[in-house]
Formats: sequence, structure tokens, C-alpha cells
Amino acid sequence: MCVHYAQLETKLGEIDRARAVYGHGSQMSDPRTNPSYWKTWQQFEVRHGNEDTFREMLRIKRSVQAQYNTQVNFMSAQMLTTSSKNFESTRESVDEMQLLEEQADKIAQEAKQDRERSSKGMAFVKSDEASAEMEALAKASSNPDEINLGDDEDEEQKIEEVQLEQQTVPITVYGSVRPQEGEDKTESSLGARQRMLAKKKN
Repeated sequence: MCVHYAQLETKLGEIDRARAVYGHGSQMSDPRTNPSYWKTWQQFEVRHGNEDTFREMLRIKRSVQAQYNTQVNFMSAQMLTTSSKNFESTRESVDEMQLLEEQADKIAQEAKQDRERSSKGMAFVKSDEASAEMEALAKASSNPDEINLGDDEDEEQKIEEVQLEQQTVPITVYGSVRPQEGEDKTESSLGARQRMLAKKKN
């Protein structure tokens, strides 16, 4: 169904929408059981896509295949349990412990095959050599011109006292705030702190 919609969008010139339809349909198409879907998408990308879109299609294909691998293993384990129940009902003389051992052997073989498949791929392992090389590189790349700022908080820093001088401010700076002719000029020329101290004294 998705292929038909994607082809319709392609005919209408909506390449991005067709690509989105292929991406949606890919989640329901196992590459092993439905290779025609993936071949159609690959031909679409060859005709209308570029290298990045082709790589994205391959990435989606790998992720869907990995998803179906885990589901297949789960489903096969379920099928084994149901088939063992059917087998048990037909042959009641078979020992239950023997059936469980057979099932365990089959599951162990499947797990071993999965491990062999995954070991063929690239695996990342942390090595002691790499960490030692990184430490040596960090030491070598330290800055020789670095200024050593003392972290000693015990040293008391001497604070120099600054002597402040009082200067008169030109009257034009005050603008409309300057004292009017009838006001006390001595009080208005004082700073806020000095005025407060003068009020406390009064």
C-alpha cells in the first residue's frame, strides 16, 4: 500500500513526501521477507535522491532488520513453548525435564548464533593503553606559559585606603534640581548622607 502512495506522490512531484511514505512503510517491512519493498525504495533513491538520502535509507534498513531480529528471536521462543505444549499433549510419556532441557539447548544455540553475528561487527572496547595515551597527551599539551594563580586563601591581601576629595559640582549639572533663590543653599549642596546626619543632629 505504501509503495502505491509513494509512487503517486512521485508522479505528483512530491519527492520528500514520497520519501516520508517509504520511511513510514519501512517499519512494517522486514528486509528478509519483503525484499521487493526495499528494492523499490532503493531504485527511488537512485533516481531522485542523493548520497545522503541513500545512506539514510540504508541506515533505516539496518535498524528495521535489527528490530525484526529481536522480534524473531522472541517469537521463536514463544513458538517453542507452544509447540512443546502441543508435543507434550500428544506424547505424555516424554519426561518434562527432558523437554525443558531441549528447549534450553535450542535457546542457547540461538543465543550463540546471535553472539557470533554480533561479534562479526565492529565492537568498541576500552583499553588501558588508550587511557594512558590520553593522560600523556594531556600532560604534553599543558601550557608552559600558564600563570600560576595561588589558591592560598590564608594570605591576607592588603587593601589600600583611597583618599577621596570633595569637589564642588557646577550648578548647571543639577538643572531643575538646583536650589531656588529662597532655599537654603548650604543644605542643598550637601550629599544625602550628610543631610541625614544633619537631621539626626537636629
